[in-house]
Amino acid sequence: MERADIIVVGRGLMGTACARHLAEAGCDVVLVGPDEPTDRAHHKGPFGSFHDAGRITRAIAEDAVWSRLATRSIARYRDLERRSGIAFYTDGGAVMAGPQTGPMAGFAQDFLDCAARLGLRHARLTGNDLAQRFDCFSMPKGSLGAFDPLGGVIDPRAMRRAEETLAQAAGARVIPTHVTARNGAVLTLATGAALAAGHVVLAMGGWAGVDPMSSGRPAMRVYQRSVLLAEIDPDEAARLAGMPSLIYVPQGARTDLYLLPPIRYPDGRLYLKIGGEETSPEALDTAALNAWFKTKGSATAGAVLEAELRMLMPDLRIMRTTTAACAVSFTATGHPYIGRLDANTTLLTGGNGAAAKSADELGRLGAVAALGGAVAAEGLGTDFAPMFA
Repeated sequence: MERADIIVVGRGLMGTACARHLAEAGCDVVLVGPDEPTDRAHHKGPFGSFHDAGRITRAIAEDAVWSRLATRSIARYRDLERRSGIAFYTDGGAVMAGPQTGPMAGFAQDFLDCAARLGLRHARLTGNDLAQRFDCFSMPKGSLGAFDPLGGVIDPRAMRRAEETLAQAAGARVIPTHVTARNGAVLTLATGAALAAGHVVLAMGGWAGVDPMSSGRPAMRVYQRSVLLAEIDPDEAARLAGMPSLIYVPQGARTDLYLLPPIRYPDGRLYLKIGGEETSPEALDTAALNAWFKTKGSATAGAVLEAELRMLMPDLRIMRTTTAACAVSFTATGHPYIGRLDANTTLLTGGNGAAAKSADELGRLGAVAALGGAVAAEGLGTDFAPMFA
């Protein structure tokens, strides 16, 4: 039976970052999780929401905890790129904006107050400022926003590869399959092999909520989300050069939407990606979540997102659109769960729709917990203590 000091279950962004921090601290680490499937329809294991080419990054948030997490991670991006030789960060800036009236009227003031309180560089933007500086967007005159110069886009696949490359350089071993069962610190793999460790980090994303390998079920809800990809041609992409990432609340809406600038996807095509849904189905078990990732998402949700995109960017020349499946996990606290559950187990999960950009710091905190440290002492404004249903 193969053994290690610490086994990290989950090769997503948080789990892989955790494995890197542990390996660079001198631990004997095994990182377990499947590769991205080449045939999604017949894949039998868990999927990863990082199987994508673009995620927004930003230092500014309406919650100071998330701002601190992001700021610490962003500060390490260039070092990760330099040491791994893998580029994943495009610092084109990010805009956050929302209305000053309606059900989400406090959204903009919250992120502006947070930016001021934490001393984050930003430019405050009124509706007129938004129209003049970012004429690709059509927002109501009553909008209020901020431009975040540290924001932009990360390629989550590339970022994960960078973390894994450095983890392996520090001695971590990678086993590209999934765990099917756990008995204390002994794990059974889909291959039938067994692994034993002194400690196990459960970094399973949404699967921690639908198929927990902890003694209790974490208090989190996992939703089946859809994104819309709007294909544009190279001339339209050139016209949009300099477009920032955007998180905004449409007038009268009860939730925020997000939009990424043109990104070239692995199929060679250029897409703008938009996402964000007020309601979506909840995944209650592994079978439902796996089945969802084998679809292309919801056509109904895609139609709503396309309508929002066309209102926001009325001059956008779209060649065609497609949808894709994603998932998001929300914890009872609104923050990730990071902490030791017992002498053999650490939980690291709960992205709350905001974790990709902050994954390196979240992985570091997971390593702190796994090594017996106090995550509450890390100066982030919360203790990240897991809660259970």
